[in-house]
Amino acid sequence: MQNYTQNSTGFTLFAQYPVKRLSFTRLSLTYGLTRTNIQSFNQASTLLFEQLQFRSVAGPSALDGIVSSTVTPSVSYNTIDNPQNPKHGKSYYYSLAVSGGPLGGNVNTVTNVFSYTQFRPIFKKRNVLGLHFTTAYTTGYGGKEVPPFSRFYMGGENDLRGYDIRSISPVTYIPVSTATVISFRDPTAAGTTRSFTIPVLTYTATLPGGDIQTSGNIEYRIPLVGPVTASLFLDGGTDGIIRESALKLNPDGLTSLQQQFPSSNVSGQLSIAGGTNFRLRGSTGIEFGVQLPIVQAPFRIYYAYNLNRLHSEIVAPTPFIEPKDITFLQHAFDGIDPTIYPLQIRPQLDSLINNPGRLNYFEPKTTFRFTVGKTF
Repeated sequence: MQNYTQNSTGFTLFAQYPVKRLSFTRLSLTYGLTRTNIQSFNQASTLLFEQLQFRSVAGPSALDGIVSSTVTPSVSYNTIDNPQNPKHGKSYYYSLAVSGGPLGGNVNTVTNVFSYTQFRPIFKKRNVLGLHFTTAYTTGYGGKEVPPFSRFYMGGENDLRGYDIRSISPVTYIPVSTATVISFRDPTAAGTTRSFTIPVLTYTATLPGGDIQTSGNIEYRIPLVGPVTASLFLDGGTDGIIRESALKLNPDGLTSLQQQFPSSNVSGQLSIAGGTNFRLRGSTGIEFGVQLPIVQAPFRIYYAYNLNRLHSEIVAPTPFIEPKDITFLQHAFDGIDPTIYPLQIRPQLDSLINNPGRLNYFEPKTTFRFTVGKTF
């Protein structure tokens, strides 16, 4: 759905300080400056970057020159015994990232992230039960919104293993003006086929991402032979949009649509497709992993069965044609052949209106995948 290339350049500076009076606690401070350019490959991505209110962050073009200046203080507490093969311990992490404002750039956002991880040995300390929870929230300020690529998309081996990476998001539809070709045979000109265009207000499906996400993972890890382990896992999570006011058309685009379709009551506030906002997903299955001693990288394969997946056809709002344009067409052919409109033109108009855009949101039932890394 969102098909684009993101190119970013910049740098990051960071510092950490261990708090001696609070064992296992560290304070960190990170500063990053990035410049991002977007190359879109389909209409949904172009509309997402150019037609939403987000466009205000980058002046004349929302696809080029997105500059983010961000400072991120964070605090962590970590007693996990081994980062590669943990058996006991826990960790807490919280960060607050602030972009823009006095820091410069043209992106104004605030992002909060909290995560918790715990490992506990069980069954004579041979096996390990692992728990992981994370939640995050992002918002814009100062009249600007979060760039689409910085919003939250779930799915993949880092949170919900059975779903495709970045495939979980609420669905919204962006109104767009299209010039639709209508053809007819002219009986007064030996049946010559003629055509004209008529403006139609249609809706394009996009995945804008959420402004809040929450996920949790449970793993029961069993050592098999040497560096090989098996894990039974259960992943669950959801993402969604709390600040629906962030999904607005930019004023210029809205004014253009209102002038072209004055009877449509088109709104600058985008609606969210029912059943897609904060839909809880789950994934359960078995994973086999091996820690390669030379490259020190965990390789794994897993099979996942997806719970409460979204597997339905989402229908967009009905396309709209101005009544005055239909009235004009009804009488435009009276002097030529009164049968042209009812027999040739009207069926095409009915087909446009009665066939809104549809999105086949079919998430997989099962997944078998090979990856490098760990979920937590």
